[in-house]
Amino acid sequence: MGIRTQPMPTWLRPLCLGLIGLVMTAEPGEAKLCPAQLGPQINQVLNQAPLDTAHVGILLQTQAQAASDRRTLYDRQSHRLFTPASNVKLLTTAAALHHLGPNHRWQTTVTSTPGPGELAVLQVRGQGDPTLTEDQLQSLAQQLHDQGITQVSRLVLDDSYFPGPATNPTWEWGDAQFAYGAPANSLILNQNARMVEVTPTQVGQPLEILWPDGQPPWPTLNYSRTVATADAAEPVRLWRAGHGDPIQATGQMAVGASPRRLNLAVLNPAQQFGVALRRVLEAESITVLQTLVTTTTAPPPGDPLATLQSPPLAEVLVPTNQDSNNLYAEVLLNTLGVTYGGDRPRDASQAGAAAVKTLLSDLGVTSDPLRLADGSGLSRHNLVTPMALVETLQAMAYHPEAEVFQNSLAVAGVSGTLRNRLVNTSLQGRLQGKTGALTGNVSLSGYVQPPNYDPLVFTMVINQANQHASVLRQGIDEVLQLVGQLSREC
Repeated sequence: MGIRTQPMPTWLRPLCLGLIGLVMTAEPGEAKLCPAQLGPQINQVLNQAPLDTAHVGILLQTQAQAASDRRTLYDRQSHRLFTPASNVKLLTTAAALHHLGPNHRWQTTVTSTPGPGELAVLQVRGQGDPTLTEDQLQSLAQQLHDQGITQVSRLVLDDSYFPGPATNPTWEWGDAQFAYGAPANSLILNQNARMVEVTPTQVGQPLEILWPDGQPPWPTLNYSRTVATADAAEPVRLWRAGHGDPIQATGQMAVGASPRRLNLAVLNPAQQFGVALRRVLEAESITVLQTLVTTTTAPPPGDPLATLQSPPLAEVLVPTNQDSNNLYAEVLLNTLGVTYGGDRPRDASQAGAAAVKTLLSDLGVTSDPLRLADGSGLSRHNLVTPMALVETLQAMAYHPEAEVFQNSLAVAGVSGTLRNRLVNTSLQGRLQGKTGALTGNVSLSGYVQPPNYDPLVFTMVINQANQHASVLRQGIDEVLQLVGQLSREC
């Protein structure tokens, strides 16, 4: 059977002009690899440190719409279950795009029971817009001011759209403390994260903890110290023993050392949303007498006064996949949980995980063996097969929204979490994918167009490794550079 040439992937077209010069100037003796040689070459990489003691799953196929037309070039444990880390986002974003569509938006609505010159009740209802910032709250306050509102007797923050816990209970507590583990609730502001700067003071004195607005949003116990020399320095930590507990600052910095910035998760996001909204309302001369948070679903009072809309889902997918934004992925999962199926779920995240499996099955993915605990891959309870990842990528390559999906992925040597990978290789600009990393676990899945071969779909997942993620990534990139040498001429 002759080799069937596939159309050029849409994501690759804008990059080709920049790559023509690179391809034309390739050395005449540049290595070429026959498909029959690929397996032994990959095995040689896998049988050496650091991958020889790790649990590795790989699947490499030609890109084709029908499963019968796909040729498998390499398969290693593709039906086994692995912890995929952030490669879970491929499943979440594919399901969300398939079900919600590229134009879906999240709304934040303000309704009221009006009175002359004042409001008895002003209710803010969120749908989990992950892009909302304090600048947009100022726009909201301006809209209310322009309508003549001067006083709010009660500001009600409706945080009920996503039922269930905002922080995934399967996440490790050490992850949930920081911005990359921020909770995904219904009223999100500034990605539910707060940046704090820690600086040394005088020898023997506590380090100074600087908050952006000058006031700590939570009680803080400062056990840190400033020391005379760098030799006496110890790692700086800001730590909470549990929800509602004060932050404990520990560690030591030398006099004159550069400030250190830490990005912390906001563990009481609806309350902090209310604090920020009240502040911007009062800046517009709107007095707020009382603020409360509710998680009980109820019809909003009165008529809508103002609405904020998120960017469309197509734009939200880009930071989700290119930058591996965990919060965005969890919002997508929760949104699937409350929009897929008829009944309101008790837990948006659990319902979303079930919806993802069903939607993937509709796309032709073998999803039954999968265990999905979250939408981002931060949970170590996720279990996914390499086959399911490749089947998802294959399905989305021919989906009506294929271009939207593929444009959300990082490009090797160009953008996102792949900007510093495979630079100055034959695959720079020719590989688009999603990275993943947890301690001991690294993954990469996506689309690759070798210079002299057909478009390919691949996944590589490494689990139970005893090396740093940077070392494991080098192993993945070494395998991919072999793929980049594939040639049709043999």
